[in-house]
Amino acid sequence: MSIKRFLLVSLAIFAVGMVWGGLVHLVVLREANAAIAHLLRPDMAGKMWMSIVASAGFALLFVLGYGRFARKGTVGEGVLYGLFFAAVAGLLVDVNQYVLYPIQGSLACTWFAAGAVEFSLYGALVAWLYPVARARGAVPTVPSQ
Repeated sequence: MSIKRFLLVSLAIFAVGMVWGGLVHLVVLREANAAIAHLLRPDMAGKMWMSIVASAGFALLFVLGYGRFARKGTVGEGVLYGLFFAAVAGLLVDVNQYVLYPIQGSLACTWFAAGAVEFSLYGALVAWLYPVARARGAVPTVPSQ
């Protein structure tokens, strides 16, 4: 697959991630996030660029990993890939945040569930926009009757 397509798909994943993050954290979890606002860095606004760079890097890694490990290139495979990423991220981030900070277990579970939906969307989107099976030269066969 071309570098241009790789970058465009990564940009699409990044854009969906920005919208999803805003929807989940600024709308759906607004009250829960307000309850833990005292745990946030006082200089967080000056460091938001790091979060944006990390999100862009994540989008690139997500697409790169999918392009490397997807076999069939189906939407179902993309969703499973997304769920795998959600499990890894949930264990690394959500569980650790629950252990480190005085947050409710239900909030960590909600973060995990939102991540599972988010990464599943990413997986479906990358499978639709980045057809790895066709890129590798796989030609679908027509079953004989």
